[in-house]
Amino acid sequence: MGCYCSGEDRHSDFHGCVNPFVQVVNDQIKEYDVIIYSKSKDEKSFEAKNLLRKYSIAFEYFELDKLNDDNQVHCVLVELTEKRHPPYIFINGKFWGGIVELQKGLESGEIKALLA
Repeated sequence: MGCYCSGEDRHSDFHGCVNPFVQVVNDQIKEYDVIIYSKSKDEKSFEAKNLLRKYSIAFEYFELDKLNDDNQVHCVLVELTEKRHPPYIFINGKFWGGIVELQKGLESGEIKALLA
């Protein structure tokens, strides 16, 4: 399966994107305070989930490689974040970043403050 999203309109919330998973991803990002889109055998994804557990932060996660249409969901995440590789971490409905940004936010206390 290929990606149906054109990269031309990535800064406007996917206007013109025909990928049926755009709304699903947007709804999930809004539904959970902390959500991670990861891959089950990806070291950085594993580390991100362990960091959140270490800091006692509740989160939801979806393993892209275990979804039936992982390529389409991954396409949406690449378009939304301009980042090609997991983990994709969203906090309070906004893209936070990957493992480096997560670690910095946890160490500084910024993430805990956002979730308080």
